[in-house]
Amino acid sequence: MYKKVVSKGCLDFCYMKVRLDFEEGTHAHIDIVAFKQIILEAAQSMFGLALSCSLIDVLIYEKSSRTAVLRIPNINLSKIWSALSLYSNMNGLSCAFRILQISPHLMALSGNSRLMSLEVVEH
Repeated sequence: MYKKVVSKGCLDFCYMKVRLDFEEGTHAHIDIVAFKQIILEAAQSMFGLALSCSLIDVLIYEKSSRTAVLRIPNINLSKIWSALSLYSNMNGLSCAFRILQISPHLMALSGNSRLMSLEVVEH
């Protein structure tokens, strides 16, 4: 027997693709543990310990570009977004988080229509 399940309303998690940029000339090599620590520090500095203890998971991390995909509870999305947007100093180095993509579905972060190029095939 086939049963169709339709979910209405908000999903539990949202996915955010972010990149940590530094000033030109600054070469900071950050591993995944340090990257997550910076995110927690940004959340704690803006909203205190309560938010920094929430579930923020780093699902994918590219060390060379300092780009990551985060899984964040939907209830905390706007707070984490604002904390990352306003974070500007890591151990005396000027830096900024760039929010690249946000989606309630992880699969949506697999491509970026802004970077897509289409080729015309003539017969």
